[in-house]
Amino acid sequence: MKETEVKLTDEGFEEVTAGDSKSNFSGEGSSSGTGGNRPDFRIVQPDRDKDGNPVYINVGGMWKNVSKSGNEFYTLKIGTLKLLVFENKSK
Repeated sequence: MKETEVKLTDEGFEEVTAGDSKSNFSGEGSSSGTGGNRPDFRIVQPDRDKDGNPVYINVGGMWKNVSKSGNEFYTLKIGTLKLLVFENKSK
């Protein structure tokens, strides 16, 4: 997976478009239909550039999915690691 540096504004993340090189995540498509492989959540690693300014490096993404039985879960990908994330429902 290609690492890219993303500089953020004071209050939040910048908008990522599907054609942007920063959205270069490989994984499942979003179940909400908002775009091919664009993640619902981006996973970033905080770092500092050579001038000491904070930057965030994209390391993965998280996509919302629905199983065949109708249960919602997320697929979390960081590099080549792929994890399934389920809501912690107490029974």
